[in-house]
Amino acid sequence: MIFLFLGSGLTGYYLYEESVTKAAIRSFEQGEKLAIEGDLKAALQKFEEAKQKRSRFPAAETNENMVSTAMKVNDTLSKANKARRNDNFTEAMELVNNAEQSSAPYNGPLFTTIQEEIVSARTTVMVSELKFDMKGKESIDDLKPVLTRAETLQVDEAQEVAGQIRNQIVDFSINEVNNYLKDNHFSKALDSVEEGLQINKENEKLLNLKTVIEKRRTAFEEEQQKRIEHAMVAAAKEEEMNQTSAIELIDLETTVTDYNELKVTGSVKSKATVPVNSIGASYRVLDADGKQFDKGEVYINPDELYPDDTGKFDFMIYDVGKDEKNLDQFTVEVDHFTWYLN
Repeated sequence: MIFLFLGSGLTGYYLYEESVTKAAIRSFEQGEKLAIEGDLKAALQKFEEAKQKRSRFPAAETNENMVSTAMKVNDTLSKANKARRNDNFTEAMELVNNAEQSSAPYNGPLFTTIQEEIVSARTTVMVSELKFDMKGKESIDDLKPVLTRAETLQVDEAQEVAGQIRNQIVDFSINEVNNYLKDNHFSKALDSVEEGLQINKENEKLLNLKTVIEKRRTAFEEEQQKRIEHAMVAAAKEEEMNQTSAIELIDLETTVTDYNELKVTGSVKSKATVPVNSIGASYRVLDADGKQFDKGEVYINPDELYPDDTGKFDFMIYDVGKDEKNLDQFTVEVDHFTWYLN
């Protein structure tokens, strides 16, 4: 009877142990399923249940540690995302690196997903920093380092940012060119276009702008040449005038004095473009019949005239003779002027 009871007790014990083991395994399997689905908190509870039901359950303890680590990694990534949104990119990247180090010892489906999330988080931080750094830049030189960083990231988001930077560089180039063209600085304008084309080789706007600059430079140079030629012609005419027609007679008056003398007064104006001096006026005195009665030269006062200045002269004709009649019909003509250019 004793052995019978003992056998009956052992059978019950084995049945109980088998039931507990099955329940522990069931919790363990549920935990794995929840972990793969991403419900880490519920998965952690299931692994704890499995350990409670079967204290010596190494696999449940290992999975519990993995899920606990995964939850900490997710929390770290959440903090990194918050730091990124606050533009604290250095802090965000440090947190992403910490998450990567924490997950490095583990593998399997759960951590494959987590490692993908870490890669995505790192990319998001780097792209966000690129977008932040490209703001407020005022020159092509400021944008070049940001573009280089964007081009090294082989992800679609970074390449999109790189495209935006290239467009911004095109806009900068066009603005620089327009400013240079206002002052006809064609070489600098072409340099700006070439700098833009180094980054955007096939950009249609820059290629068209380069053609426009070259045409405008050619037209400007041709116009400059015409102006030079016109200036040379004008200078030659000016020189000729200064040499041959610098002095203009603007007034000449002849009067008879009470002493039967002829008084001549006159004024001149300088048409020269440079100062002239030592101006002499050669004159002829004609009688009432138009015959030359006298001739001579008189000098203008003041001695030097600047452009558009006026000067005066006067002289007397003595010894006309008491018998000379019609003296009031005598006239004076200025044949020509002489002068020196300063």
